[in-house]
Amino acid sequence: MDETIHAASIALERMIQRALRSTRFTQDSPVLPDVWIAYGLRSGALDLLLTPNWQSGAVALAGALYAQLRGGPRRADGSEPARAATIAVTQSTVAASLTLAELVWAALPLSRWWHEYLIEPVSGPPHGELVALWRDPATQPHLRAALLSELDALGKPAGAPRLPIALDSGRELTVQEHRARHITGDLVWLVEVAGTLARLDAARADGATPLTTGTADAMTAELRAIRGSSEEVLTAFFALFTGMPVAPGPQASLWRVNRNREGMLAMFYSTAVVKADAARKVFGVRGAGVRWAVVDSGIDATHLAFRRRDPNGEVLRDWTTGTRVLATYDFSRARALLSEHTMETLGGIAGAFRASGGAVQAAAVPLSTLHGIDWDEWEDRLRVPHTADGYRPPTNRHGTHVAGILAADWRPEDSPDDDLSPSLLSPQHEQPRTGIAPEVELYDIRVADDDGKCNEFAVIAALQFIRAINARREHLEIVGVNLSLSLLHHAANYACGRTPVCEECERVVASGVVTVAAAGNQGRARYLTTDGELDEGYRSISITDPGNAASVITVGATHRRDPHGFGVSYFSSRGPTGDGRQKPDLVAPGEKVISTVPGNREEAMDGTSMAAPHVSGAAALLLSRHPEFAGRPAEIKRILCAAAVDLERERYFQGAGLLDILHALESI
Repeated sequence: MDETIHAASIALERMIQRALRSTRFTQDSPVLPDVWIAYGLRSGALDLLLTPNWQSGAVALAGALYAQLRGGPRRADGSEPARAATIAVTQSTVAASLTLAELVWAALPLSRWWHEYLIEPVSGPPHGELVALWRDPATQPHLRAALLSELDALGKPAGAPRLPIALDSGRELTVQEHRARHITGDLVWLVEVAGTLARLDAARADGATPLTTGTADAMTAELRAIRGSSEEVLTAFFALFTGMPVAPGPQASLWRVNRNREGMLAMFYSTAVVKADAARKVFGVRGAGVRWAVVDSGIDATHLAFRRRDPNGEVLRDWTTGTRVLATYDFSRARALLSEHTMETLGGIAGAFRASGGAVQAAAVPLSTLHGIDWDEWEDRLRVPHTADGYRPPTNRHGTHVAGILAADWRPEDSPDDDLSPSLLSPQHEQPRTGIAPEVELYDIRVADDDGKCNEFAVIAALQFIRAINARREHLEIVGVNLSLSLLHHAANYACGRTPVCEECERVVASGVVTVAAAGNQGRARYLTTDGELDEGYRSISITDPGNAASVITVGATHRRDPHGFGVSYFSSRGPTGDGRQKPDLVAPGEKVISTVPGNREEAMDGTSMAAPHVSGAAALLLSRHPEFAGRPAEIKRILCAAAVDLERERYFQGAGLLDILHALESI
């Protein structure tokens, strides 16, 4: 980066942090800091990527944004903003070229943050959102006074806490007025940041060339001078809304605003990095005959990426009979269900004990109590039926994303609506999305709820259920399991690798099932120095459970396209384990990997969660090509580790190295 731009970026970042009163290192708005900084570096429109809220969709977000822009004022060059924005849509994102003013008055009012976080409480007197309150002569003076008071306090030593000012009366809030609405720190932050940037734009429009010379300290002082008084920055902020209509009601369609950076990132890159595409071509193997369990938040069985194909390669349209997701089981509620069952069982045992005078016979006690739970009895209660009326797709995206990396087979011609074209993040338009092993059949074992929360109990129950399924047959029904989840290991409670979930993983491996686990995302840490200042760095001995289990294949993350250049991802957990064993075992792509999400969509995600299914797919290809290795997970682990490519990094960072599927197949 040019030194001048770097210095200007530092000055702008300081301005953003100053608005946070130096108490935080993040901000809550949907707009990421680099977007604000980019507006500060140059005037005019920026090409942005807008991500919809997971409850909404890209099309809905694009429509709402377009409607907002159509009702707004023209740009300085006379262009109509809805056309000048050149909005484009993929399944997961909206691209739009927006000026600073359009970002503030058209995009931000489409977010939940705008309607719920700027003025609190959400309901109460006076009614209306921010712009309506500013335009109301009855409330504008109170809103102005409250904002000026807070803006004046920025950068000054914190004094005694002040009571918020009620916007309906202009008085400090009392106990009796606790429901009256008042401004929040988020609104003060937004006014300071956007108002300062608007003042910077105005200076450039007047012919000035701010933030082009000097050091970061000099530019920081220059930026504060441009900001001017609190009255001037407040006026500049609300001037951004001149000519705009009243903001819409809460739509919660906007989640995040990023810069549309150069470069096209997609799942094909990550498959090529581990040579999955070459392995499929050379060995003609795609995972047929292999069944894998994904223990996660759930797989969208209706997704086109998981459909079977007829002999002509056409996707089967009826998902209920055509999905490669063989069955779905919901263990996210296992804790409550099994607790209810246990209490009933304990009641029965107590009754039998009393009736027998203390000599309980085995016949009087439920078999599941004596020998552990009978999963055959519970299968139907945990099953999510694959019927049009009974099926519930997951709302959390994580599990479907993981499954797509492992087993997606999604082609442009599969969708009559051409869902895959165009895609802003793809290297080419209309390209298929192909996972590592696109013919693998899947078991969807849900352990996380809609919010992505799970517990160790649910994971253990799910792993036991997998062993029970295999115990019914002479052969292994499920040959592998992917665990893209982590539980923090507490050293004082258990020896490393000996926690309940790790022990259960060892039993699963001992039963013949390949078990792949994410290393965890604890590789970066912040530290409090002896001077009381926060610092950051990398953390060793940060592998999470169940990745600490000795027999599982523990996977760290690397760059999705240039692993030799960038090495191990900064967030990827590092070894050794707490008891001195080498982990992770391998690394695989885990940065900005695009894969499937519910609703026939795709999205980029980061984490060792994304790296693990690359290795699961590799193991599935090995087992498809060499079924004699079924039931020999240690051999699969040995082959994959021996074939890995050395990235020439520390072994506790990279393990054996980068996954190389082609070499692994060639080595047998």
